[in-house]
Amino acid sequence: MSVAGQNIASCCAGLYELPIVEQLLGESFHPGGTKLTRQLASASLVSPNSSVLDVACGNGRSARVIATHFGATVTGCDYSAVNLRRAIMSSQAAGISDKSQFVRASAMRLPFSPKSFDVALCECSLCLFEDMDAALGQLHAVLRPGGRVGISDFFLNAPVPDSLDGLLGQVLCVAGAPSADGYREALSRAGFDFVRIRKVNWTLADMIQRIRKQLKLLATTNLIADAELPNDFGNPAEVLKDLESFINSGGAGYLVATATVTQHRRRLDKQ
Repeated sequence: MSVAGQNIASCCAGLYELPIVEQLLGESFHPGGTKLTRQLASASLVSPNSSVLDVACGNGRSARVIATHFGATVTGCDYSAVNLRRAIMSSQAAGISDKSQFVRASAMRLPFSPKSFDVALCECSLCLFEDMDAALGQLHAVLRPGGRVGISDFFLNAPVPDSLDGLLGQVLCVAGAPSADGYREALSRAGFDFVRIRKVNWTLADMIQRIRKQLKLLATTNLIADAELPNDFGNPAEVLKDLESFINSGGAGYLVATATVTQHRRRLDKQ
């Protein structure tokens, strides 16, 4: 990974370590929460026999859902050592240490052997990576033939307003997101077949309502004022209002994408 890429990864990982971020977004750092995680895992054909890679796993909430709800074995990887410690502690407390492990790694350079996993999931993070094509290429490489990738993320239909282009916009995964067709094309370039995209915009209204509720609760404390946020983090209430307007205008949405590693594509790649 380049120095610039390391800086981007470190910056994003550091943002998700901030207590204020968990206060605003909840234990699941992505729209749709555990409900969408279960839907994504089901669409990716996760089963008790599956070996699952959870890329940018954060505090491990999704990994715990996959291990407990589906009975699968999960490997979570994240760039944040702080969030990985939280993930390990939470998994130990949930009694699923035998079903989960967590590794510090960048999506740009996954430290796993080729064909190691049946399913790879990436929730609300792909658009934040330094190089989406490189990240998808890494996912393709670690999946077995017949393996599936499952992605949930923001997509854009219009340029992002300046107010959403700061650090808080990155935390909300909207800054830098491609179009829905952009995801489809990137998955195809990486060698995936049978790409299916489903829009799940209901998750955004749910997320905005949840954050707005948290802001009202936090307004009764000094947590936001005392959070020592970066200068360009933005005012959460104002950014949330601008995000809601942008979504309602059709400028952005949320999607679930699944795709498959096929034997046929792999043979073509070798020719």
